[in-house]
Amino acid sequence: MSEIDKETKKTKTSAAVMMKTAFKLLRKLAGITIGAALIAVAFNAFVIPYGLLSGGISGLALMGSYLYGFPVYLGIFILNIPIFLWGIKALDWKLMLYSMVGTAVVIAALPLSAPYIPVPAIDIFLASVFSGVVGGSGGGMIFKLGASTGGTDIAAIIMKKKKNISVGATNFYCNIAVLALSLFFFDLKIALYTAISMWVGARVTDAVIEGLNRNKSVTIISEKNDEIAERIMNEIDRGATFLEGHGAYTGEPKRLINCIVGHYEIAKLKEIVLEIDRDAFIFITETVEVMGKGFTRNK
Repeated sequence: MSEIDKETKKTKTSAAVMMKTAFKLLRKLAGITIGAALIAVAFNAFVIPYGLLSGGISGLALMGSYLYGFPVYLGIFILNIPIFLWGIKALDWKLMLYSMVGTAVVIAALPLSAPYIPVPAIDIFLASVFSGVVGGSGGGMIFKLGASTGGTDIAAIIMKKKKNISVGATNFYCNIAVLALSLFFFDLKIALYTAISMWVGARVTDAVIEGLNRNKSVTIISEKNDEIAERIMNEIDRGATFLEGHGAYTGEPKRLINCIVGHYEIAKLKEIVLEIDRDAFIFITETVEVMGKGFTRNK
């Protein structure tokens, strides 16, 4: 093969890689946009028309809107500024960038979609249930893609990384704090219906992302173990262990990689493995409890 042919082939390969990367990015951004739009729909169709609240930052923004007429989208924007500044210092820049996209879409979609979203004529109980279903579906889509919509989600991921407090626990306590505060300004029934909405939303989110609060044990079988393990340690900041094994059919020795990651890291891990070796064999299992460095401290 001549040098010109080699250069042509190299150029075509580079172009194909760039197109594949661009398509993957667009697909991820589209998923985040759809998830954020669903959250906006839940607010405009079920939460705001029925006077319900929400957890975390959005709950505070809703209270500001009900009590003082302050726009919900503007409240979410202002309250998210210090949280994103904190997240930029503590978390992966890609997570923060995608989370900014998700948050921006929610903030923009709330006022833009409001005139076009029909409000169903249902009772407040059904409104609380379906606000959880629609909002939880959107939130689950965004989490599954390795992003968030800011607010307590960012704070929860930081607490998971620094203190190993589960994401679910942090969100739960933040939601309880908002509900407790709401009792000073609204009827008890609003807090109770909001609690139903939160519970349904959490269950739907868990179902979408397959286990919000659990760690994952991942075993990888590949011919490129060294490269995969190095990227796991450098890009996810998780340890990896090589295990020795033998193929039952061939009898050939094989090295396996085993590592434990959080639910919000699993998407990145699969991306790393498949980028390096499309033929890699991966199996992922739930772990009920993990003790050791980077997880729960040994007592």
